[in-house]
Parts: sequence; structure tokens; C-alpha cells
Amino acid sequence: MSGSRYQRLKAAQRSKEWLTCAAAEINGLINDLETEVKDGVKGGIKPASTPAEMLADHRRNHRRGTPSKIAIDAELQAFIVARLDSDTLQQIVAAVAATFPPERQISISGLSRWWIANRDALRLNRRIPPAIG
Repeated sequence: MSGSRYQRLKAAQRSKEWLTCAAAEINGLINDLETEVKDGVKGGIKPASTPAEMLADHRRNHRRGTPSKIAIDAELQAFIVARLDSDTLQQIVAAVAATFPPERQISISGLSRWWIANRDALRLNRRIPPAIG
């Protein structure tokens, strides 16, 4: 190490102060997280909506048409979102066809319409606003 003993001591003191501040910040974040988790558990966890409930919400909100298969199937949505960065739409449709039963399969045009409707949310933070309700 170069520099005088005094300079090294000052650098060590600055490092110690920085680490103390960082530790305090981390502890504060941990406390905030624990509080949010406890509050979330107190409020209870809302069970996932069934497709029938989603359809009823769709009608109740006076939305036109019928919602897409992707919009009412959370598992299918998660499967698709996990593959959007690495696969083409054709590859995603093929993967869905290989993984899900026939009544849950989608078309390329349906996937494309869903992607266009949700692409801004997908690009920004990967959180898709619920299409129904």
C-alpha cells in the first residue's frame, strides 16, 4: 500500500463510516420488508380468480367482446412471458401446444394481439396489468 500511515488510517475510517451507513440502510430496508410482509399476511391472500369469475368481471365492466385465452389464464400468461425475450411468437405457440392441453392452446394471431395490447407494460417492468377486472 502506498501513502502514509495517516492517509491509510483516514481511508480506513471513511470505509468504516460508509459500511456503517450501508449497514443501517440495509437494516432499515429489512425492517420495511418485514413490516410489509406482516401487513400482507394480516390482510390475507386473495385466491386466484377462476375463468368464470374473470368472464363475469369482464361483462360487469362493460367490456366488448370476449377476453382472450391468455388474458384469463394466469399460468398460460406466465409461461408466455417467460419465453418472450428468447423465442419468436411461432416458437412460443409451438411450446404452448407441446405443454398445454388443446383447449388451452393459442394461435399466433391471438398471441400477437395480446402482446401488442400489453407490450408497453412488458417492456417497462414485466408486470402485466390484468386484462380482466
